[in-house]
Amino acid sequence: MNGFVATRTLTEYPRGAHRWSLLLLTVLASILGAYDFQLAPLLPILLPYLHMSHVAYGAFVTFAVLTSGISAFFGGPLADRYGRVLIIDICLGLVTCLLFLNVLITGIVSFVIMRTLMGIVAGLTAGAFAALIRDMSPRLSRALAFGLLTIGPVGANFLANFVAGATLPIYHTWQSQIWIMGFFAIAMYIPIVLWLCDLSPELRMQIMKTEIQALAAEGRLPTASELPSSTSDAFRRLLGHLEVWLLVIGITANLTLYFAIQGFGPLMFTEAFHYTPAEAAKMTEYFWLANLGALVLTGLVSDRLQTRKPIAIFGAILASILMAWWIPTFGHELPRATMAAVASLMGCFLAIGYVPWAAQFSETLEDVSPALQATGWAFFNLIARGWVAISAPLSLYIAVHYGWGEWVKVALGGMIIYIVAMAFTRGRAAAEEHAQTNPATDHATAGG
Repeated sequence: MNGFVATRTLTEYPRGAHRWSLLLLTVLASILGAYDFQLAPLLPILLPYLHMSHVAYGAFVTFAVLTSGISAFFGGPLADRYGRVLIIDICLGLVTCLLFLNVLITGIVSFVIMRTLMGIVAGLTAGAFAALIRDMSPRLSRALAFGLLTIGPVGANFLANFVAGATLPIYHTWQSQIWIMGFFAIAMYIPIVLWLCDLSPELRMQIMKTEIQALAAEGRLPTASELPSSTSDAFRRLLGHLEVWLLVIGITANLTLYFAIQGFGPLMFTEAFHYTPAEAAKMTEYFWLANLGALVLTGLVSDRLQTRKPIAIFGAILASILMAWWIPTFGHELPRATMAAVASLMGCFLAIGYVPWAAQFSETLEDVSPALQATGWAFFNLIARGWVAISAPLSLYIAVHYGWGEWVKVALGGMIIYIVAMAFTRGRAAAEEHAQTNPATDHATAGG
């Protein structure tokens, strides 16, 4: 094992084409990590097979999210201690093997056991993916880096719906989709296990020192008094800032529709618009393809203009207008071309609203204290996972009793909350104010 780790560890930072190849392999690993869990395209045929109600499935999603969250809590330190790539290789291999074993599922009990095991193993990789993406792109502009980070789950959603839309009319069964997903997973896993490399701990420390020097040049170097003495101290300092609450609560409300389409998109299209499972997968595919392209494009535009808040609000307003038009159509059959346009535009608008927010949130955390970056993102993930755990069963309950259109009304309300919250954030002005006022303070401190 030590020899394997040594051959896959870089002692010099990769440059040029080598760095980009490793970055693309990292994105591919992130896609695979999410792809193995894509059940949404199968739900219209899987749930009847299992005799599992919508409410019961929603309860399982809540349980699975909480379980994987606990697993991720332990996986982060493992990735720091043994290396990101070692954890990724082992866990992705195990999850792919468990994916093939899904064909042995015969009922609710076996389904819960198998998918829970997959969630526990995959949860261990959560910290490793984020850390490796960061290691391989430290000099990318902020918004583009977060766009690339989001490609993993979005790319997995697109691939799963694309494959289901193309093959369900041929094979018809959910078991066939498991076999197809398994072989696709192997094809993605082979280049990852052969060529994905890690940075040595010493090299990661050098990169960290470089970034700290950049912060010092901007007058934003954290002093010893800023470093948190404990986890509770870190959260106390972070959560004392209203803008952090506005950004996190706002984006969590914004992601209500995103989470619904991620978990139940094809089910929504089959039940609300009477499409076949294959057609529903196609519609969801259009959503993710547009979302995928808009993530990168929006990151480039936001970085080029060095603008976050106005672009984020603009995307949210466009999504709100489209949702307001879309809601009255639920329960009626829409032409496939119309629905494809709606799904594509919605995916695009949600990406426009998210990417600048991610960059602004990271920059806001730096304004609060550069020492609290990890704590800030941990807080966001905690709130977002909590909302998924609550909203998954709630959305299915509302869909069963009142229809999917009512849940989209909830999502529209969430988008309005996001717009209001973003309007009260300081945005770029906060960073400018900090850059103008802190250098003198910091230099004075250093001189004293």
